[in-house]
Amino acid sequence: MTRFNLLKSVLFTFVFCGTTTESYSDVTSQNIEIDTITVTGRRNDQNISELIGSVASVTSEELGRISHAHINQTAARIPGVWLSRGNGQELLAAVRSPVFTGSGSCAEILTTEDGLPIRPTGMCNVNQLFEVNTEQASGLEVWRGPGTVFYGSNAMHGVINTVSPDVINNNLSLQIGSHSYGRVKLGWKRQLDSQHLQIAANGTSDGGFKEQSGFDQQKVSIKHGWSGSSIDATTHLSAVNLNQETAGYIKGFESYKDDATWKSNPNPEAFRDASAVRLSSHLRGASSVGDFDGEWQATPYFRRSSMTFLQHYLPGQAQEKNGQTSVGLQTSYQVSTNDDNQIWFGTDVEWADMWVEEVQTNALGSPDNVRFQGQHYDFEVKSQQFAVFVNSEWKTSDKLTLEAGLRFESLRYDYQNNMIDGSTRDDGSLCNSGDGSCRYYRPSDQTNSTDNINYQLGAHYVFNDSLGGFIRIANAYRAPQINELYRLQKEQETSVIESEQVDSLETGVRYQTQQWQTELAIYKMKKDQVIVKDSDSFVVNDGKTSHKGIEWRTVFQLNTAWQLASSVSWAKHQYKYTRLFGGINIDGNDIDTAPRWQRSAQALYQPTERTSIEFEWIYLGKYFLDPQNAHQYAGHNVFNVRAQQRYGDLQINGQITNLTDRRIADRADYGFGSYRYFVGEGRGVSLEIKMLF
Repeated sequence: MTRFNLLKSVLFTFVFCGTTTESYSDVTSQNIEIDTITVTGRRNDQNISELIGSVASVTSEELGRISHAHINQTAARIPGVWLSRGNGQELLAAVRSPVFTGSGSCAEILTTEDGLPIRPTGMCNVNQLFEVNTEQASGLEVWRGPGTVFYGSNAMHGVINTVSPDVINNNLSLQIGSHSYGRVKLGWKRQLDSQHLQIAANGTSDGGFKEQSGFDQQKVSIKHGWSGSSIDATTHLSAVNLNQETAGYIKGFESYKDDATWKSNPNPEAFRDASAVRLSSHLRGASSVGDFDGEWQATPYFRRSSMTFLQHYLPGQAQEKNGQTSVGLQTSYQVSTNDDNQIWFGTDVEWADMWVEEVQTNALGSPDNVRFQGQHYDFEVKSQQFAVFVNSEWKTSDKLTLEAGLRFESLRYDYQNNMIDGSTRDDGSLCNSGDGSCRYYRPSDQTNSTDNINYQLGAHYVFNDSLGGFIRIANAYRAPQINELYRLQKEQETSVIESEQVDSLETGVRYQTQQWQTELAIYKMKKDQVIVKDSDSFVVNDGKTSHKGIEWRTVFQLNTAWQLASSVSWAKHQYKYTRLFGGINIDGNDIDTAPRWQRSAQALYQPTERTSIEFEWIYLGKYFLDPQNAHQYAGHNVFNVRAQQRYGDLQINGQITNLTDRRIADRADYGFGSYRYFVGEGRGVSLEIKMLF
């Protein structure tokens, strides 16, 4: 029996042959529980119905149903969010934004785990979400729009926060799927008086949808908790390893529809090897200051990561190695001056040692080519970061709550070049470029620093028991990344780069009853000092963009068996500065890789407590592929179906992705004179058996 026929049989069994007929009405289907935002806004629990800002979450139950092979499979449920899949575990993120590319693009959206950034401020990576154990997470939260003052640099367009694994029952699962996919997951916990220990681990092997595009990945999360008379402590050790054979773009207009090319890999030599480890201890307790009661939190942390990959997407295919070691401390103190007023004070400090190397082993055309064979960069940057913030919330009446916050952050880079300064070859010789300069410029040793302030002002009003609304004014910033400051091009001898700034205004309403949960948000953002590369490949700091949109998310409990959910977002992301690309002024054009429309819907059928089946539709609208708006991707629809059936301590999960086997591009691009596509997978099936013990 083929896997596809086997899965069809399993799905039929789930729906029509469940082992129990008890009604699901006495569980929870008549009431939609209000989600609790664990850490995203303030690093502690906050009820979503009272939140001043836009956030959405994917619950642990939803993550269990999706059982994602890639994190982008979860993000479609959140309006205004697109985690565009590259090959294997690679991705590019968009949150109220276009999909960002380039060396510093990852700094537009902050990636955290339990509220703790997973990378130091100056050295993020666009693919860094694979460094988090999302496969066993207890929730995924996305704050949309500028982050609160509890977060500093990089929380420009939003915060993607993973809530670390929380093992409820000891479990072991085995999953197999299309393209030689296999994964094993283990969850184990033990309670010892006031202490608890848990391990969540998984290992994945994927043969790859395209030729020579598989990966092997291992992740482990170990947590230890302790509760004392006045202090609670949770220590978390997280580690990940990835070895990936990378598939590059396929080229040619709509080549992803061509049977001869859609599974081909023009870059079988490409690869990515990466590892990361993080250790943190979250301490919290209560104390009093005079007549005021307070709660404090402190989180010391250690992080280390390294990565080696081939830049197959660039001429010359240079190999990059990078890494970082960082330590820091997050603190906050919350005091209640009375029942209606709360104030938070906090400090964050961080030290990091970051390094980057780039070497091109193959010759590109003439030996005098400006993209020369040899070492291009070898530098190290030590950083020091310090921040203080204050946030206050006043409940002026039973209906109106006001909030205001302010943060100051200072960041210093100490840069050391380990090669010859300037734009010569690595041996000091010149390139054949007229003036003798090569493509790559290495600045001399230097120190750079940035100081930034961000604020937030907001209000929440309760109209009645079911309806509430908010308005929020906020700004955010991101410091330049070390690759933007010190990895320069051509004759650019200095890089005068300042922090990007964004100002945001948004308003929203939430409606909640026993059957309905709906949220509507409208926003407008303006960005200045946007860091971009101009037509000469110089890093410049004069870009301006605008971002506005409408987002809607609703969940409707139709009856005891059926739940319907949908997400819709419309957005317009535009360039707002004069710049010629190919002789065309891009001012007023749509930013490339920024679809106007995104939609999704899920229909969940739960006839019994033990049985469920979910149907999903995902729509990605058309978008331009270049700043000139001369080339376009038409968009696509994808349909998925998932089912679960539990038999005592045994649970079986099955799913079919891309049910209609539609030919799609996970991401389209136009560069170097050609359409380029990361091809989306065709129809895929998987089956997972999970045992509780």
